[in-house]
Amino acid sequence: MRKNKKGEIIAATVQLVAQRGVNGASIRRIAEVAGVTEGALYRHFTSKEDLCQQAYCHIVSDMIAAKEEIAASRASTKAKFEDWVRVSYEYFDRYPDAFTYVVLIPHDFPRDLEHVITRQSNLLSQVISELSNFPDAAMRSLEIGVCHFTGVMLNVPRLINEGVLEGPAMRYTDEVVGAIWRMFAIEE
Repeated sequence: MRKNKKGEIIAATVQLVAQRGVNGASIRRIAEVAGVTEGALYRHFTSKEDLCQQAYCHIVSDMIAAKEEIAASRASTKAKFEDWVRVSYEYFDRYPDAFTYVVLIPHDFPRDLEHVITRQSNLLSQVISELSNFPDAAMRSLEIGVCHFTGVMLNVPRLINEGVLEGPAMRYTDEVVGAIWRMFAIEE
């Protein structure tokens, strides 16, 4: 069964941008990969920017549901860290192009999309802020805490994409969570 045309166009965009970057994915090539004409593409999207933004919003909506549950749960902070990394790596292993498109490819979207762009980092900030319950936690600021957490976590998918690490990303969950926990210098 064929996907709907709009879905095929979004899938082609995500694939091409994840592999070639935003500038490497032309409208012509996106249309070719999606199996549509450029005219058909423009019936669904007003521009390449509109297409990229809609693809981004679609993926973020898909990625965020489990992370909202993690942030709202009553689990320990370490369990939330484990769940966050696990859910992120599961998504990468299942949808590497979509993960790469949203998390590893830089986008230059307008400020009116900031609420979408910052959804995951805002939730992660909420989880990391729980470290204030640990008086010895080494965290100078919440922003730096998010930076460190994401830096450690996102290097695994990046290195898998580059062929430096062997997938799946899930195999690195325990090691990465341990590194993050140690980075915050929390005694168990």
